[in-house]
Amino acid sequence: MSDDPPIKPPETGRPLTRYALVETRDPDAARERIGQIFCPHRLVPVGADAAALFDARHHTAAFGNLTINYVAYGARVEIDPGHLDQFFLLQIPLAGSALVENGPYTTLADLDRATLLSPTRPTRMVWEAGCEKLIVRVPRELLEEHLVRILDRIPRPFGYDPAIDLRLPRGAAILSQAKLLMHLAESREPSGPAFDAADRELASGLVTLLVGHMLELGEERDALFRPQRVSVAPGHVRRAEEYIRAHLDSALTLPHLAEKAGSSMRSLQEGFRQFRESTISDFILAQRLDRWRALILASDAEATVGDLALSVGLNHLGRAAAAYRERFGEAPSQTLRNRHR
Repeated sequence: MSDDPPIKPPETGRPLTRYALVETRDPDAARERIGQIFCPHRLVPVGADAAALFDARHHTAAFGNLTINYVAYGARVEIDPGHLDQFFLLQIPLAGSALVENGPYTTLADLDRATLLSPTRPTRMVWEAGCEKLIVRVPRELLEEHLVRILDRIPRPFGYDPAIDLRLPRGAAILSQAKLLMHLAESREPSGPAFDAADRELASGLVTLLVGHMLELGEERDALFRPQRVSVAPGHVRRAEEYIRAHLDSALTLPHLAEKAGSSMRSLQEGFRQFRESTISDFILAQRLDRWRALILASDAEATVGDLALSVGLNHLGRAAAAYRERFGEAPSQTLRNRHR
């Protein structure tokens, strides 16, 4: 038996090293340069050994509209980006752990649990020393396009639990797809194309998985799946809307509107109910009230709310004033007084 010490295998390199953008031991430089990649944020090393351990690394590769990122800080750090606003962040720990707060939710992210951060809720994190993450930056408009496509309508804003259990089937699929994108980025030929149609489909598949997580753990899940469509109305509904807006001072009857829209009265009523969640009469009233308010706000000192109401087809001033107050929280006369103060 040899007395020589065992040969240690070479250390595994960091992911995406070919795409390194930030390598610094200066916390201020790290905050500024990583903030340019993601968004401005507060970054503070924590602990007596933080100065010795701090070693910020950020590697990033574009994958269509997504970016695949490797991020590590070495030391324990507090990170406070506030609201992300323009993007969602999928954060998958590759080593170590982090405490992640996103709105009302707090998650201990580790090798079993990732997080999908909402752009509409404040975020704060504490990365423990040695924490390394694979981070996918997803533009907000891209994810919301997938959400609309899946629901076939524009949903109202909703919250969801950002924690993704990577041991469950959906979480395992998210992990596998994110790592696949990372490995594909690493295997690209330096002189080859950065992105092709097949890559686009793989990136789209990851976004679809993330939308599935949001819908599965949404705070008002039942409301999300109500059979209603408010995304793209058919032509006859849009034609009726255009005619209404152009003729608010006229008598707008259902038979006349159906004729102008080129549809039956029943079809037009059903179209407004299904695609605008409104009756035709309620839609007309809302348009008249909005136009009335716009005229009041643009009026001169000689104008009266009554004359302006008549000009948009609101012939019953008492009922119109009550509807105005309900819609805008003040009487039309108050709006006029505020306008001319």
